Amino acid sequence: MERIVLEVDDMTAKAWRNTSAKLRTQIGKNLEQVLNDSLNMTKEANFELLLQDARKEAAKNGLTEEIVTQLLNEAD
Repeated sequence: MERIVLEVDDMTAKAWRNTSAKLRTQIGKNLEQVLNDSLNMTKEANFELLLQDARKEAAKNGLTEEIVTQLLNEAD
């Protein structure tokens, strides 16, 4: 495991310090899952944006989906 630091408001920090170690461990595991889910969604969204940009650039250069399909069919 690796430690990270998160900035929170004063009230949250105080509540965290006053929470039992067992509950902090449970919350930490929940936060880890939320972070993983959020980061994976971000990666997927960024990949989709990259694909959209590539499609636009290809279309701008005259390479349409129909032409790509035709080229792939000719390769068979």
